Amino acid sequence: MTISQRTSRKISLEMKSEGHYKKAAKTYRKSEQYINMINLYPILQTTLIECKDENLVN
Repeated sequence: MTISQRTSRKISLEMKSEGHYKKAAKTYRKSEQYINMINLYPILQTTLIECKDENLVN
Protein backbone atom coordinates (compact mmCIF):
# COMPACT_ATOMS: atom_id res chain seq x y z
CA MET A 1 0.00 0.00 0.00
CA THR A 2 1.40 3.38 -0.94
CA ILE A 3 1.16 6.57 1.07
CA SER A 4 -1.33 8.01 -1.40
CA GLN A 5 -3.57 4.97 -0.94
CA ARG A 6 -3.46 5.34 2.85
CA THR A 7 -4.28 9.05 2.81
CA SER A 8 -7.18 8.59 0.41
CA ARG A 9 -9.04 6.46 2.96
CA LYS A 10 -11.18 8.51 5.30
CA ILE A 11 -12.20 7.34 8.73
CA SER A 12 -15.56 8.62 9.86
CA LEU A 13 -15.74 9.70 13.48
CA GLU A 14 -19.50 10.12 13.35
CA MET A 15 -21.71 7.67 15.20
CA LYS A 16 -24.19 5.62 13.30
CA SER A 17 -27.92 5.82 13.99
CA GLU A 18 -29.56 4.35 17.08
CA GLY A 19 -31.37 1.93 14.81
CA HIS A 20 -28.05 0.66 13.48
CA TYR A 21 -26.80 -0.14 16.98
CA LYS A 22 -30.10 -1.77 18.00
CA LYS A 23 -29.95 -3.98 14.91
CA ALA A 24 -26.31 -4.87 15.65
CA ALA A 25 -27.21 -5.79 19.25
CA LYS A 26 -30.12 -7.93 18.09
CA THR A 27 -27.87 -9.75 15.63
CA TYR A 28 -25.17 -10.25 18.27
CA ARG A 29 -27.64 -11.78 20.74
CA LYS A 30 -28.33 -14.48 18.15
CA SER A 31 -24.64 -15.17 17.51
CA GLU A 32 -22.80 -18.31 18.54
CA GLN A 33 -20.28 -16.25 20.53
CA TYR A 34 -23.03 -14.63 22.62
CA ILE A 35 -24.78 -17.94 23.27
CA ASN A 36 -21.49 -19.52 24.37
CA MET A 37 -20.82 -16.59 26.70
CA ILE A 38 -24.29 -16.86 28.29
CA ASN A 39 -23.81 -20.60 28.75
CA LEU A 40 -20.59 -19.94 30.67
CA TYR A 41 -22.26 -17.51 33.10
CA PRO A 42 -23.08 -20.18 35.76
CA ILE A 43 -19.41 -21.22 35.84
CA LEU A 44 -18.32 -17.61 36.27
CA GLN A 45 -20.91 -17.01 38.99
CA THR A 46 -19.86 -20.14 40.92
CA THR A 47 -16.18 -19.25 40.64
CA LEU A 48 -16.79 -15.71 41.93
CA ILE A 49 -18.75 -17.04 44.91
CA GLU A 50 -16.02 -19.57 45.73
CA CYS A 51 -13.30 -16.89 45.57
CA LYS A 52 -15.25 -14.27 47.52
CA ASP A 53 -13.24 -14.47 50.73
CA GLU A 54 -9.90 -15.37 49.13
CA ASN A 55 -6.97 -12.99 49.38
CA LEU A 56 -6.01 -13.05 45.72
CA VAL A 57 -3.78 -9.96 45.79
CA ASN A 58 -0.75 -9.72 48.02
